[in-house]
Amino acid sequence: MKILVKIKDDRLSFYNKKKLNTEYKNMLNTNVISNDELVFSDEYIKENYKIIATFLSELVKTYNLTTLSFQNFEVAALFFPIVNKIKHISIINFESDEVLPYKFCEKLLKCSTIKFVSAQYIPPYMFEQLDKYGIIPESRNEILFTSYFMELNGLSTYSSLFYKFTVYLDFPLNEDDIKDFKTFCKINRHVKSIHINNPNKFNLEEIIYILKEYKHRNVKIYIHGDNLSPELLDYLKKHHKNIKKKYKIFLKLSYSKKFIQENIARETNNNILRMCGLLMLAMALFSIGFIFFDNYQSMKQVAQIQKEIEEVIIATNPEEIIENLETNDKVIVNNYIASLTSINPDAVGWLKVNNTNIDYAILQSNDNEYYLNHNIYNQDDPTGWLFLDYENNADEVDDNTIIYGHNRLINGVMFGTLNRTLYKSWYTNPENQIISYETMYGSYKYKIFSIYVVPTTSDYIMTSFETPEDKLKFLDTIKSRSIHNFGIELDLNSKVLTLSTCQSDTSRLVVHGVLIEE
Repeated sequence: MKILVKIKDDRLSFYNKKKLNTEYKNMLNTNVISNDELVFSDEYIKENYKIIATFLSELVKTYNLTTLSFQNFEVAALFFPIVNKIKHISIINFESDEVLPYKFCEKLLKCSTIKFVSAQYIPPYMFEQLDKYGIIPESRNEILFTSYFMELNGLSTYSSLFYKFTVYLDFPLNEDDIKDFKTFCKINRHVKSIHINNPNKFNLEEIIYILKEYKHRNVKIYIHGDNLSPELLDYLKKHHKNIKKKYKIFLKLSYSKKFIQENIARETNNNILRMCGLLMLAMALFSIGFIFFDNYQSMKQVAQIQKEIEEVIIATNPEEIIENLETNDKVIVNNYIASLTSINPDAVGWLKVNNTNIDYAILQSNDNEYYLNHNIYNQDDPTGWLFLDYENNADEVDDNTIIYGHNRLINGVMFGTLNRTLYKSWYTNPENQIISYETMYGSYKYKIFSIYVVPTTSDYIMTSFETPEDKLKFLDTIKSRSIHNFGIELDLNSKVLTLSTCQSDTSRLVVHGVLIEE
């Protein structure tokens, strides 16, 4: 890699020149000067810091320069070891559209001559630290929080990072969450407990490794969730003692009251396991067995209902059903949905999400409660059924068509496989990004543009909007939350399909698609 150094106005600018112009092609290491430009190789820089520091100091003095400007943080990393040795420089400028990493903030604090730093984004907690050392920070764009982890825990100042005793993590974590958790662990020396929602083995191992890397000990990790995967339970069983002994990190399971009451659940934290021994282990195995049996029965029942629905569709003459329907002269294009009304008059559509188990009839009641605990036969059933928001128009799609369902994660019925949308291997597959939704009067294709987990809120549950501004604000909000940028543009004409399910007691998993074909 070659580094181009240019003098312009009152600054010395550094650029990454991976592809050199013809005039530079014969330059091997350095010592080539063309008017106000120099070229260094990265190898030469690392081997000759003292020479380069002396040379740049003379250059700065000769041209009366005050500012060092770096194209990006990769280039800055090469020259930061000598910034403090270049006299007369008081300003550092980062040109790239990146968030200032905390490691550069630390390096700036060691530069006694630097009085001003400018970057595209500087996290609020760095302002406090830079100001403390007499460095004026300039963030060219406002940034309230760099990640959901920082927002969830209100970590907007350096002191809040330093003195935080308890933090909360909502899995799955994205790259920004991991990066900011590392920064938190590097700064903080007081954290004693970490609460994790929607746990998974991969992220849990990452968190443990980061705590070990920054030498945090005697930390208790509380794992919250009523539907822990067998993989995670197996991991905890095999490794919790070793993690406690080797890293002084204590893993504890925490179940909701509802789960304990309904499933004769057990406390499975390490202290109780050690005290109760085989008796507690037997209770745990019984509880897990009961959960799996209950989920197996639920899965078996839903499979039977699906089979019966298929038989009804085949056996029913839709024309006889249509005669009894009030269609208001609308043309029914999906006769099979009309046939479903012979099972339940509340049947209004059908939903299919590729490479999941979601391939179900959609019902609609006069509220958003009934089908949480009733199936398509109107029988009491904790599995419930997928249903359309009672405020939506069942005959045609609204600005925001909303479908709800339970997240039966273990057996995968209803929205139990919607969690697959959180995995990169799923949402980057173009085939999976298309959702099919059909009503009696139309067939629609939606393309996914946003997937996220959010603390329980109702701001995405709006079927219509009073003003165009309200709709644009809504579209902006739900798109900005996505764990992946799907590159889809939205406007006032966009019609949205929203799939919503519980991810935990305090959070929701939400998938949004925009209508692309009708």
